[in-house]
Amino acid sequence: MVKKYHKALLRIFILTILFTGAGLFVFWDYYRVDGDFLELKALLQDARYRAITKNKTLVARFVGKDITITDKKTGKVTGSLNVPTLHQVNYDTTLGDNMIVFDGHGTGDHNKRVHGGDLRLKSWFGFRKNIAVNCTGLVTEGLYPAE
Repeated sequence: MVKKYHKALLRIFILTILFTGAGLFVFWDYYRVDGDFLELKALLQDARYRAITKNKTLVARFVGKDITITDKKTGKVTGSLNVPTLHQVNYDTTLGDNMIVFDGHGTGDHNKRVHGGDLRLKSWFGFRKNIAVNCTGLVTEGLYPAE
């Protein structure tokens, strides 16, 4: 009789651990996309700030999951970031696709689309975050405005 209770308790314990582990994995996935969003937004806001305050032209290039900020004039890398949840880059410039060009006046001089574009992050379980960068270089949460 005691062995039946031990088996039942063992099954309950194993199921509890499995369900708790699955739940924690889902929470971790959400916070992973949220953390990537905050880091990417901070990198782009910093690029805009430095471009405006130092009157430089900085280029954010997106290659796969890697983002590199370079000085257009010197080619020097001023920042970089790997964003595992980066899913889609919807930002094209006159210098090329999948990049954002920040200068002392924003991004408008180099944008192919009038208002700018957006970056989309997506986790394994489908959690999403979006970053819109408008023609002034302002970096906000959201999507590119519909025309």
